[in-house]
Amino acid sequence: MTIRDTSRLDTPPPRSALRLAKPLRTAAGALLLLLSLAALAATPALALNPERHYEMVSPVFKGGFDVELLQAAGANGESVVFRSPGAFAGEPSGHDLSAYLAHRGASSWSTEPFGVPALLAPIINFGPDLTPSMNLALDLGAKGFNPPEEDLLLHSTVSPGALDGWEPAGTLRTVDEQSLFASYDGASASFCHLLLDTKADEPLVAEAVGVREEGELYEFARGCDGEASSLALVGLNNKGGEPKLINRECSAALGSEYYALAASKFNAVSADGAEVFFTVCLSRETVPGSPHQLFVRLGGSRTLEVSRPLGGCIAGGVPGEVPCDGAANRPSADFVGASEDGSTVYFTTSAALSADDNDSGNDLYMARIGCPEAKPGCAVVEHEVTSLTQVSRDPTSGQAADVQGVVRVAPDGSRVYFVAGGDLLSRAQQEALEGEGRPVPQLGAANLYEYDRGASEATAFVGDLCSGQEHSGAVEDARCPSATGSDQLLWAGGTESHAQTAGTDGNFLVFTTYAQLLATDTNRARDVYRYDAATDLLTRVSGGENGYDANGNREVLENGEPLGASIAQGHYGASLTERNELNNRAISEDGSRIVFSSAEPLSPFARNGLENAYEWHEQPGDEGSVSLLSGGSGEQPVKGLVISPSGNDVFFITTQGLVPQDTDGQKDLYDARIGAGFPSPPAPAQPCSGDACQGPLTNPAALLVPGSVSQAPGENLSPLTAPTVKPEPRPKAVKCKKGHVKRKRRCVKARARKKAKKADRKESK
Repeated sequence: MTIRDTSRLDTPPPRSALRLAKPLRTAAGALLLLLSLAALAATPALALNPERHYEMVSPVFKGGFDVELLQAAGANGESVVFRSPGAFAGEPSGHDLSAYLAHRGASSWSTEPFGVPALLAPIINFGPDLTPSMNLALDLGAKGFNPPEEDLLLHSTVSPGALDGWEPAGTLRTVDEQSLFASYDGASASFCHLLLDTKADEPLVAEAVGVREEGELYEFARGCDGEASSLALVGLNNKGGEPKLINRECSAALGSEYYALAASKFNAVSADGAEVFFTVCLSRETVPGSPHQLFVRLGGSRTLEVSRPLGGCIAGGVPGEVPCDGAANRPSADFVGASEDGSTVYFTTSAALSADDNDSGNDLYMARIGCPEAKPGCAVVEHEVTSLTQVSRDPTSGQAADVQGVVRVAPDGSRVYFVAGGDLLSRAQQEALEGEGRPVPQLGAANLYEYDRGASEATAFVGDLCSGQEHSGAVEDARCPSATGSDQLLWAGGTESHAQTAGTDGNFLVFTTYAQLLATDTNRARDVYRYDAATDLLTRVSGGENGYDANGNREVLENGEPLGASIAQGHYGASLTERNELNNRAISEDGSRIVFSSAEPLSPFARNGLENAYEWHEQPGDEGSVSLLSGGSGEQPVKGLVISPSGNDVFFITTQGLVPQDTDGQKDLYDARIGAGFPSPPAPAQPCSGDACQGPLTNPAALLVPGSVSQAPGENLSPLTAPTVKPEPRPKAVKCKKGHVKRKRRCVKARARKKAKKADRKESK
């Protein structure tokens, strides 16, 4: 048994010990402070995947303002546009939320103003749209309301922040030379063809005068590559040299805008602008549910009706005229997406457009557009609908596919993901799934399918999604345990869909779902999954880091509902930013890296209970691993999470300082980048302790030295030249000759000494 001696604890130490202990305590405290600061600085680095490092994209000094929005990240990861209410980095635009462009240099990121200057256009209608290379930007602005002045289409070329960096790309005026405020719907690559909607009865061309109050869809050709500049209506028929609107009582809409609850404009404008897909109602109302059909405008001069049976189109006895006879009596068709080159388009309809379609349920169709066999190499205006395929064909005769909606269309149009209530697999496919112990489609459920137009077995089953608690569609499903969690926005929510594809062929689909699609998923919250169409492999992405909380969920609740993991919302728009996913990309092009966010602590470093950013990375031969991207200690949720196509860069906004120079606690934009990073900055000054906090000493006074030694005032003598003072020589020993003796260091005669002693004795008496 050990007894601790505590007798000295109540005895104060001597003052000398206190004097000694005080500097020791100060030094120890400073050392402890340094170690603590080092530990805090090292925490994000420990949490971050070792192959990545942090780079601060936004400036250190932002006038006390936050970065509020990541507007676009360049496809190469070298440039970013973000927004802030602050005025910094030169002369900002002067608008309420200024745009800034950041470029990555050799040693740091640089920032410059980017928005249209308020002096040039005080009113901005939508904010800049950008090309993937970030070399061009487009904005739509106006000089004022009263008096109304002309609208300007502007694009940035070289100097994004300067007045001369923005130049008019075109001026919009009404037929009677009045100005107007138009809206931007989409564009072709490099903004050569722009789609505009006036949203009101403000006709820009004579054909639109006196039509209606809803406005009309226009195509503006800027005049690229020698093409003539033009402004024309889109929803026109083919009546010789005097085309008229298909329906003067109902306006055309890009894609399925206005007409479908889950409206889409994905690739509704082809990359070269030669094909523009639009919808027109054939009644008197431009509202969802009104009878409408899908058309394509070719080369700005000819229109095809797409949503019709394959074959010739005749209208009123005129071959090739639109709308085709019977269009007003057919069930409506809804555009859901097209390929980048405009050669493939998908739409849904309950009309029986093929011989194999024997039911009245909603189906998904694919139309191919190109040169007919008799005209190989024809011009764009001579294109026809060359094939029509019922994608959602049920192999059981008379059984409806019951398509609920489309999740995503691949950029090249070769693959589409959709949800249907029917069982679309052959018996052989079902037996193969059952033999592997995998689930099969259920009639009436929300079954997620993948269709590949080039595969021998065109349709594959991914899994059944959730429509509510313990329900998938109309079917009871115990793998949908969440009380209020529903996946319906995946296929019926437009821009609210949390799903994206990777690769031009859409080989990978990343999506969120409440459904427990794998046996390892046992939580009630929403998870992120990746489907690999090439291998028919489904993987749950949102697990824990290195086995930490491997289930991927601790059921963090908000209003009683598990939050779970999420990815950025998918885009269905026609702008270049949206089509190229410059502000929402969640998966790399090769499908090996996925970024997602979660408020659940999927890493031991995630301590704030807020949304943090994570990365899932697949290594060859494994199922992938999860790592924390953000520091995990920010005071506000991470937002603006975007990964570059290569996967090398991951951008996000956080309040946590992840590099030494970020100390203001404001929202900043970061890049978690693969590679060596920038050269190390100079080491910061270390905290002082003890006498070191008193600052440097003043110059000492000049030393008094012998005149033969020179010293400039205030300088120290060199130890090699400083003089030394010699001690005085000791007196030499005195030797007396014979007959003499020493007295007081002198030699005297011996007799004289005796007389002297006798005289001294006598005097003392």
